[in-house]
Amino acid sequence: MTAVAAPARDTPGRAAAPQPFEGALFVDLDGQRARYECLRPGCPRPLEGPVCATDRVKGEDGEPAPRGPGGVAAFVAGIRAYHLSTQHGSTR
Repeated sequence: MTAVAAPARDTPGRAAAPQPFEGALFVDLDGQRARYECLRPGCPRPLEGPVCATDRVKGEDGEPAPRGPGGVAAFVAGIRAYHLSTQHGSTR
């Protein structure tokens, strides 16, 4: 019995080319810290963050308050699009 590798779906007879990484998002296991590293060559700002749940930011009443896990989650949800739009002029 001979096993034959299945061809890639998008290109008959040829494997799909690997896609290069453009960035890396690092989040600790308990969601308390995160940072984004852009891997594009020549990026003017390759590091965004880190943010930490214990960071003190201005609260709704104007007083410093901890960012909290929700602030870290908001960073994780939007940092890639924010970085690409502000540093590279696109969202892709």
